[in-house]
Amino acid sequence: MAMAPRVVSPGLLYHVMNRGNNREIVFVEAEDYEKYLGLIYRFKKKYAFKLYAYCLMANHVHLLVQTSEKGTISKIMQSLTVAHTRHYHFKYQRCGHVWQGRFTSSIISDDQYMLNVMRYIEQNPLRANMVSAIGDYRWSSYCLNIRKVPSKLINREDNAVFLALGKSAEDRIKQYKSFLRGAVPESDLKEIRYSMRGGQYVSEHFREQIAQLLPKKRRRGRPSKKRSDEFVCNLLKT
Repeated sequence: MAMAPRVVSPGLLYHVMNRGNNREIVFVEAEDYEKYLGLIYRFKKKYAFKLYAYCLMANHVHLLVQTSEKGTISKIMQSLTVAHTRHYHFKYQRCGHVWQGRFTSSIISDDQYMLNVMRYIEQNPLRANMVSAIGDYRWSSYCLNIRKVPSKLINREDNAVFLALGKSAEDRIKQYKSFLRGAVPESDLKEIRYSMRGGQYVSEHFREQIAQLLPKKRRRGRPSKKRSDEFVCNLLKT
């Protein structure tokens, strides 16, 4: 069965997950994680995308990315994958696939659902029982999201959902820490995982955002609500 094409438009938010080929390890030692983060920073400058959260695990990665007109999500991930694969082959004298053939992605809305996804991403090491405290894991964006000085790697100051947590930087960090201390509810886990498998998550706020972000070209006349709902649902199958 052929896979559906990805929906692309500047400004869309994507929760991206990419696994090692056959779920094999892609980050062997600290230098490998550092190299991948360096590649993210390099391609952020090239494609002008924004990064709001990430977590690098031994055999997979999670990224929360907002694209721009300079590069689609497919172009961004292709560049990251090719560059990292070259590094891996050279360092470990290997050949063949390092990453699985196709990454998964889900378009999300910048509301409470985005906060849920950020928590889901940054709590990955906790759910895997790799650390006892979320701040102990070096390879996620959590420590960057809660530090006083903004980071060049993540775009915390452009994250409208994060900024809405409080009037001052201190308030926002305090609220975010409190939110991340709570476990992801089982209903949210199912929702996010279903979405990443190509399922559908649609809120009224999300419909409004899609209407604003996607090209305005359409036939004359007002489309039916049923047709609009079906169209938005299809966007999530990415």
